[in-house]
Amino acid sequence: MPLALSSLDNLILLTLISPHQFSLLRTLIGENPGLVNSVDADERTPLHWSASTGSIDIVRYLIDQRAEVDKPDSSGWTALHIAASAGHEVVVQELIGAGADVNRPSNLLGITLLPNLASRLLISRGADINARDKANQQPLHRAATTGSVGFIRLLLDSSTASSKLRLNTGDRIGNTPLHLAMDSAHAEAAVLLINAGADRGRLNLDGEAPEDVPGVGGSEQKNARQHVIDLCGKP
Repeated sequence: MPLALSSLDNLILLTLISPHQFSLLRTLIGENPGLVNSVDADERTPLHWSASTGSIDIVRYLIDQRAEVDKPDSSGWTALHIAASAGHEVVVQELIGAGADVNRPSNLLGITLLPNLASRLLISRGADINARDKANQQPLHRAATTGSVGFIRLLLDSSTASSKLRLNTGDRIGNTPLHLAMDSAHAEAAVLLINAGADRGRLNLDGEAPEDVPGVGGSEQKNARQHVIDLCGKP
């Protein structure tokens, strides 16, 4: 026997099926307009689900029906965070045009939008390149941790006189982006940061300079340190 679906379950299903059931979706919302901002067990609305699948026609319709564009789910993710993380740039543009907050924290730790296919668009629309999360980390910290050289370059290229990228901000335990790049043995990211002006002598709360952190250890850490010295000289 098929599982009986609630009105919200039906709405989410139709959102995922888009655009084949768009007319049924409009009928369901027409009969009960309150469904537009109803939430499922994860506190996600139909706008969250349509953003996740890149269903631009449904996104536009839900916005026209007064969907709350900045409504977070149980993890603090809005439709914009979901669309950006999935690389649905047209949806991202639509949500920003509807007033979505590009600087809103994206999860329970307060992490803002991270590297993804829509990052350039988000920055061009005013996303703060120096936004801090609850660990006092900026997007540059996150990019350095993962060795995202492309995103580090994007942040560096986005730095302006009025919104200068902060290279040497310490997080809660004093680690700068350079500390984190070295801690994860991301040598190319570390070289890029140093060439941009990162302070190789800044100490974290444990009294460690970036190139002195124990990191992953072993030959990988040793090779990363040597690569930095080969390209940038000794600290």
